[in-house]
Amino acid sequence: MTTSPLAPVTMARLLCLLALPGAVCAGEAVQLRVMGQESLPPKWLLRLGQPAGLCPDILAAIARLEPRLQFSGLHDFRSVLVIEQGLRSGKVHVGCALLDTATRREVADPVGQPLYVSRQRLAAAASDDAVVNNLDDLARLKPLVNTSRGAAYIEHLRERGIEVDDSTGANLTNLKKILAGHGRFFYMNELTLHWLIREHGLQQQVKLMPAVLKEDPLYLWVSKKAPPQALPLLDAAIRRLQESGELARIYARWTGEAGLRPPN
Repeated sequence: MTTSPLAPVTMARLLCLLALPGAVCAGEAVQLRVMGQESLPPKWLLRLGQPAGLCPDILAAIARLEPRLQFSGLHDFRSVLVIEQGLRSGKVHVGCALLDTATRREVADPVGQPLYVSRQRLAAAASDDAVVNNLDDLARLKPLVNTSRGAAYIEHLRERGIEVDDSTGANLTNLKKILAGHGRFFYMNELTLHWLIREHGLQQQVKLMPAVLKEDPLYLWVSKKAPPQALPLLDAAIRRLQESGELARIYARWTGEAGLRPPN
């Protein structure tokens, strides 16, 4: 009995795998599931039924640079707690633009280069005359501060003795709470605060306190149960996007749409 020779593509892939076990061979796709983060524009939003925002733009730029990386799930918007659970179980392979926490390091690995920096500020009712230059000032006022459920900075605030209401992840609701007298401030990244205030016409009712209370880098996270090829390919793509200036251009585009000047 004779056997037919392996087809050239099959032979090439076999040689690749034998030479570099676990490597991604030419033309071999790596399917990666993501989840959009709900109630956090302009990092994630829908336009005409399609995912848009900072993270969809970053993921699209990665896919253009590295066509072997194919992302799905961008229409599925969930809370950050559900995203973390997905990273833990492996149902989610990639989490986009999340702060560095001990919990996240247990279940995922950050890609080396930050995507951008989150600048955290307070929103208050327009009539509020408080002066808050730093977190020590905030703690001395002893206010009730609204935050988004599951936010990584909640424990940081509580450790300073600041009372926090994190009962909802709906950030427009959190913003409106301060107008209704439930909580004095809303602690959130300035990009989302600007977006919500402008998009919902709240400029006369809500103001942003001038001080930036904290700055934190945001990373792309790769589940420890993701395909092993994902992390090195994503790391290389993010480095190229940073070196080319494309990451900065994507961030500047969305800060402009939010009515916020990009920080220097």
